[in-house]
Amino acid sequence: MNTVTYNVELTPTEATFAYWRRMLALYACAYNDCSAYVAEHKVPLSMKAVHSHVYEWLRGKYPELPSQAIIRLYKDVIPAFRSIRSNKQRNAEIPQRRRFALRLDKRLYSRIDKDGIVISSEVARRRVKIPFVLYDKITEMLAGYEAADPTIFVRDDRMFLSIPFNVPTIATDNGDAVGVDLGIKRLFVTSEGKAFKDDVYLRERRKVRHLKRKLQEKANKSRKARKHLAKVKRRELNLSKDMLHRATNALLSSTSASVLVVEDLSKIKTNTSKTKDGFKRTRHNNMFSQVPVRAFRDMLTYKAQMRGKRVETVSPTFTSQMDCRTGNRDGNRKGCRYYCADGTVFDADWNASVNIAKRANHPLSNLPLDGRLNFLSGREQSISRTTGV
Repeated sequence: MNTVTYNVELTPTEATFAYWRRMLALYACAYNDCSAYVAEHKVPLSMKAVHSHVYEWLRGKYPELPSQAIIRLYKDVIPAFRSIRSNKQRNAEIPQRRRFALRLDKRLYSRIDKDGIVISSEVARRRVKIPFVLYDKITEMLAGYEAADPTIFVRDDRMFLSIPFNVPTIATDNGDAVGVDLGIKRLFVTSEGKAFKDDVYLRERRKVRHLKRKLQEKANKSRKARKHLAKVKRRELNLSKDMLHRATNALLSSTSASVLVVEDLSKIKTNTSKTKDGFKRTRHNNMFSQVPVRAFRDMLTYKAQMRGKRVETVSPTFTSQMDCRTGNRDGNRKGCRYYCADGTVFDADWNASVNIAKRANHPLSNLPLDGRLNFLSGREQSISRTTGV
């Protein structure tokens, strides 16, 4: 069973919105007070101990908060402290809640369907239905899958609901495998000759990063600059998420292979931080840090499972330096080309993706050897062009 989460905007009345905004603000304050109390009094991190110490105290200090919210509150505080303890963090900051958000349970809402959510309101012991701003995907998910307890939050004076859905895992067969090589300019190139490069995204990202550098110079002196910088960071994050959704959808739609093989690049910056001569590769690492490698793999993994596919990882060692036909490191890579020992020239990323696919020990899907890559834009168009092979 997989959990997939989607956000949907709510359209409450002014009174209901004001009520929940106040409740969420109080919840954040109560969370911070509870966290400080647990840290100061060194309360044992068990449900019974924390309840006996803080429940009555918080109920008296925040009488407007329903008891269900107080219970949810210290249920969130306990795992936060347990994470600090398990990670052995010394001098770690006390967990604090800055954003207005609360995970609901059945004591705070009744049901969720395509018409909205039935939730507590400003009128005591009375619940109201708040409609959704529906879009196609959330309608599909509500109709086909079971919704778990959602999280309600406020952002930019708008109210949202984050709804997790329980999606059954589809059985995956041991069929063909396709290798996926990740890069800086071309996000991915597959062993089937498919590539993804979004020039619009790259252009917008350059603009955003330039603006970030300018604002960071002023952020220490100007409150307005800090607010603008936070807005620009959210813009950059949203651009990246949008691109990743389109890229992963394009990749999964472009192949019939049941196994997608990607490199484990979790330590790539450390392993490639210096040249053979010992010089730092600062520019390379700065550029590669802009590639959302982990986010791409995580998003691809859960989307693949929903389509009856799976993602496997392999070591990236020497995948860019080996000839995909012989497995020997007798070729030479220059830029986007790989020059084999016998004079044959391949696209370097495609050559690496074939080596990645072979490393997983699965039957390979079709391998195009004509030197052409099919570029998937993810923007309702596909471009084919010849690479330098």
